[in-house]
Amino acid sequence: MVHDRFDNFAQRIGALILLALIAGSPALVQASEPRSAIAGASADSAQPEAQDPMARVRMGVADVIAVFRDQAMPLGERRKKLGALADRYFDFTAMARSVMGYNWRNLTPAQRAEFAPLFTGFIKDVYLTKMQDYVVKKVQAELPAVRFNYTREAFDGADYATVYSNIFLPEQKDPIPVNYLMHRVNGEWRVYDLTIASIDVIANYRNQFNHAMNAEGFDKLVATLREKRRALRQQLAGPDSAPAA
Repeated sequence: MVHDRFDNFAQRIGALILLALIAGSPALVQASEPRSAIAGASADSAQPEAQDPMARVRMGVADVIAVFRDQAMPLGERRKKLGALADRYFDFTAMARSVMGYNWRNLTPAQRAEFAPLFTGFIKDVYLTKMQDYVVKKVQAELPAVRFNYTREAFDGADYATVYSNIFLPEQKDPIPVNYLMHRVNGEWRVYDLTIASIDVIANYRNQFNHAMNAEGFDKLVATLREKRRALRQQLAGPDSAPAA
């Protein structure tokens, strides 16, 4: 059933996205990082936009960590700020186009206009549902034992680049590679895909969505996404501190 595949995959990828967003604590980055890259700037503070991909990733990580470090912030506000940061650093429109693969060219303008915001809301809700009070406390407790290292950036022309990084966990011998695929949109670098431990986030979604499109068509895919979003929104509206089942 496509519903079951969406359930299992959403939980898996949601956890991976959450890991990618929170593991790069500025205080734990290797000492070789410039101070400007590790300052825990507030997500609300005015800061110049990073002009290269790696600096952009560092800035985003610093903003996310600032949200986590505020222990007095209510969960609802924390989710809201993280959602706003996702909008700032990710290109969800490009993700929506890419996730449909070859099917995108067959969609009508109306279908594209319907799908893009639906997918954006879905993928954001996936990781925000993981943001429970107990998760925040667990993250805050475990961060001192995590080490995050940016290794390099590689350009593909003037407007595309990949930022390579590794997450070192104390209970794991080998680091977890987290790579950010980025492109320039109106002069600003944004993430349009992630690979986490060699798992390509968008490619995995594309496989799921292509299967659904081929089996049941666009209307059924959209209906399934809407159903999943309703379930996710119910979780977000539920008790804040209860662990997810």
